Amino acid sequence: MLKFIALALTALVSFSPSWVTAQAQPKVKEKIVVGLAHEPPYTNFQAGGALSGAAPDLLFRIMKDFGVKELDPKVLEFGAMIPSLQAGRVDVISTGLYINPMRCKAVLFSEPDLCTAEGFIVPKGNPKSLNSFSDVAVNDNIRYGVCGGCSAEKRATELGVARNRITIAPDHQSGIKMLLDGRIDVYAAPDLALRSAAEAMGVTDRFEVRPVAGEPAKCSGIAFRNDQRELRDLVDRKLEALKQSGEYDKIVSKYGFDSKLARTAKRADLCGGAN
Repeated sequence: MLKFIALALTALVSFSPSWVTAQAQPKVKEKIVVGLAHEPPYTNFQAGGALSGAAPDLLFRIMKDFGVKELDPKVLEFGAMIPSLQAGRVDVISTGLYINPMRCKAVLFSEPDLCTAEGFIVPKGNPKSLNSFSDVAVNDNIRYGVCGGCSAEKRATELGVARNRITIAPDHQSGIKMLLDGRIDVYAAPDLALRSAAEAMGVTDRFEVRPVAGEPAKCSGIAFRNDQRELRDLVDRKLEALKQSGEYDKIVSKYGFDSKLARTAKRADLCGGAN
């Protein structure tokens, strides 16, 4: 049985760039370092440090066929994930890292593994009528919270939300705490992650999660360095086989994800071209 060990605060683990060999069935280390965020239901640490969530469960199911016996999780902020992967401080990234054209220039993504909608968490009744990023952008009095490096930060700035109105939170519970303290008016993140955080904090009686109007579903993928193309392609084939067999549905649906979304989304469309 897989033993997950949470090493979020330990020193960075070094490893050889040749952790996977060029074979039809790649040989990998029995323990790989995975970059991730503490973002239920994508990833979550249970009491005692046990790792769970749709992303690590799916990653391990794929990688165990290549000889992996243990995932060594490294908790990172989103803005640090790709630099850590490129520098070799983690072997792969498996969390809610959305596929987009800018990221596709920096790393290789698998085909979509998990898809969800962008969400806002606001006070019950949505008193300031914040339904879209444009609603936030046009009102200079709205204070907007988001996790650093998340897609919702980039999307808001694209639509004209001034930097001095954006407050960065290290994680979603910190963002909701800022909402509780009256420091921001709205916090944006994937809707499933917001619901999970709000439930864990016991604030669902005071706040509600709403889908962001006009935004398409967002999909993440397992991220690899650019020299890991052969492994990425093999992972794609394993992921597709899980989708075809129905095992994929069993893994992700227990965490609330809609398995149909990742079947229709394509990496090439999300990247704006080949990756």
